[in-house]
Amino acid sequence: MTMTNVTDKKSFSEKVLNGTGLQVVKFYADWSGPCQMMVPIYKELAQMYNGSAAFYRVDIEESPQLKKELGVMEMPTILFYVNGVVVDFVSGLASRNALIAKLENVLNNKRSSN
Repeated sequence: MTMTNVTDKKSFSEKVLNGTGLQVVKFYADWSGPCQMMVPIYKELAQMYNGSAAFYRVDIEESPQLKKELGVMEMPTILFYVNGVVVDFVSGLASRNALIAKLENVLNNKRSSN
């Protein structure tokens, strides 16, 4: 599995909140320039970290209620969940290296707490 679309609260709860390990969730909009710029980076990271993290995408146009409930304001926003709890986030355009640093930090903290 490289990347899965999440379209509603039920699937978000099942996949992300009830998931084990690291869950990476990108909130995006097709009309957002920064979101479009991050598409290849996010896809690459999903492949690089396949087996270490599960990657999800939430289109805010299809899931406005989820965006509202989670307080997502800026596009794109990436939330990092460990065992159903948000442990870090990135809002706005981020570089590949910045996202790798976040992922490594979250994974290292997850490993040290086990």
